Amino acid sequence: MIIRIAILFLLLSAGCASAQQRALHLAVSIAPQRYLLQQLVDTDASIDVLVRNGQNPATWEITPRQMMALAQTDALFRIGVPFERIYLPKLRRNFPALKIYAVHSGIKRYPFAAAEHATADNIDPHIWLDPLLDIRMAENMAAALAELDPDNSAIYQRRLKQVRREFEQLHRRIATLLEQHRDGCFMVFHPSWGYFARRYHLCQLAIELHGRQPRGAALARIIDSARAHHIGTIFVQSQFSRKTAAAVAAQLGIKVETLDPLPQNLAAGLLETAQKLSHALEQQCQPSSH
Repeated sequence: MIIRIAILFLLLSAGCASAQQRALHLAVSIAPQRYLLQQLVDTDASIDVLVRNGQNPATWEITPRQMMALAQTDALFRIGVPFERIYLPKLRRNFPALKIYAVHSGIKRYPFAAAEHATADNIDPHIWLDPLLDIRMAENMAAALAELDPDNSAIYQRRLKQVRREFEQLHRRIATLLEQHRDGCFMVFHPSWGYFARRYHLCQLAIELHGRQPRGAALARIIDSARAHHIGTIFVQSQFSRKTAAAVAAQLGIKVETLDPLPQNLAAGLLETAQKLSHALEQQCQPSSH
């Protein structure tokens, strides 16, 4: 009898340990989401990023291996980037049990400026480049995690407070850094920084027009605009070709630098962006030779 009780106790203990040790398996569309989610979940949770470092979101396609991995995933966190419109219907058909959460829920999204980008669906998806919108996304993530794992909902809320504090401090630091450049203009190749510019009262000038590289008169207007705003730097991102940006920069005699709109470390990436823009705008305040 004692032996039977001991065996039963061991089996129950093993079952409880197994339940406690089971880690969440999650997936996100892009790397900045992973940074936010990592702040909320346990270190043993796995988070797969569909668009990997260096890949171009505009041309990305889901692989068979990623599809197989999603079959074992507890939840996918979508953010409203264009490629989701292609693969999400496939995922819903193939994996009806997969939970899909929209981290951009409740966030007002704006279209690309008409002169910069126009498509059939011209909504700018780059909401993660605004620190205060990152807080809202983290709130949506914490609510989703509480639904997936209600026993630990208090832990997710506690960690959310830490995320909120981190990004509020980051926002104040960036705002202070850029305050002296209010209404200043910076030039980019792809118009990724609309929400950042809106938050910090800056003006984003983009080379890419209507999703295409400009030619002829359109290119001439961009060059004239750069001269009018005393642009000294064109910012590109590694995921896109820099050929056109380099040609414009050469004609103007200015620099080409990189800004990363998909940073692995979201907080550090946003601060680095603010520092680079502050430096570029400071240079534009000085007399220009072109």
